[in-house]
Parts: sequence; structure tokens; C-alpha cells
Amino acid sequence: MKAFQVVLVLLGLFVAGTGLLEVVLGPSVLLPGSPRPEPTLDSNYRFFAAMWLAIGVALLSVVPRVREATTVLRFVSAAVFVGGLARIASWLAVGQPHALMLVLLAIELIVPPVLVLWQRRLAA
Repeated sequence: MKAFQVVLVLLGLFVAGTGLLEVVLGPSVLLPGSPRPEPTLDSNYRFFAAMWLAIGVALLSVVPRVREATTVLRFVSAAVFVGGLARIASWLAVGQPHALMLVLLAIELIVPPVLVLWQRRLAA
């Protein structure tokens, strides 16, 4: 159980930290090529960065009650997984993104199911 909690803390801090950076500094802080989006795109990006921040906080909230927090962990995992599917939709609609986005896509499609299965085993 401790290993799972450590993984959740690391993921939660990473997600919350990058979300906070993106809310405060906008897309130029973490996106490859430091794009300068027009105001509407910047606004939308920062909004979704706040959702990313909230996902990180939700992951951290699971840490002290790993066995009981099934609903929260599954919801967060589903949100991240669906985000990965949205990246695929973007790729199909407008073309292949930067290689960093492909790495994130792989993480978004692999890590959530692993977390759900791992937590299920711990809760049993």
C-alpha cells in the first residue's frame, strides 16, 4: 500500500504543480515551442489548466484513504483517460502533435487503468 501512496503523491504533486504553473503563466510555460496563443485560446487553456490542478488535488486527497477512495480515483482516472482519447481526436482532426504530446498521450492511456487495477487489488 505504501508504494501506491508514494505513486499517488508523486503524480498528484506533478499534476497539481504543472496545473498551477499553467494557470499562472499560461501555455508558454510548458508547451513545446512556447506558443503565444490569441486571448480566447489562452483563456480556454488556463481554464483547463485549473481542471488539471483540481485533478492533482483530488489525487492527493486519495492518499490517506487509499482503500476507501475508489470513486474518486476511478473518476480522476476516467477523466485523464478520456483526455487521452481527446488527444487522439485532435491528432486525427488536425495532425500529429509534438513528440512530448505523444508521450503524454501514452501516459494518459496507460497509467489510469493501472492505477484503477492497483487500487482495486488493495481494496480487496
